[in-house]
Amino acid sequence: MIKLQVSNIVAPDLPGDAWVIDLDAATGYEAPDADNVSFEIQFDDGPADSDWTEHFFVHVITPDRRGAKGRGRNFIVLHEYSFSNLKHSLQTAVSACEKDDWEQCLAELRRRFLWEADIPNV
Repeated sequence: MIKLQVSNIVAPDLPGDAWVIDLDAATGYEAPDADNVSFEIQFDDGPADSDWTEHFFVHVITPDRRGAKGRGRNFIVLHEYSFSNLKHSLQTAVSACEKDDWEQCLAELRRRFLWEADIPNV
């Protein structure tokens, strides 16, 4: 089983220094309205024992923002936004993509997240 490692997480839409997301931190961005959240995160993911990664995107929303337009159709829907809920949901989604080989991992990652190679060149 390949263990996946998430790194270099950024959310360009978030204010100030909040755009850098550290999954190891105890605290992070907390939205002014936990029921009205919509922003994109970008992150790198790859085998934990490797020195390379692939780049992915996902749109984080709460139910009140289901109409929000993200890049592609990939969303993490949080019943109520909190940094803790975001960390847990992202880590759970990535862990579910851990398979026996990288091709299987990538196929699972692409079901949940938008892979950089799937973005059409415009």
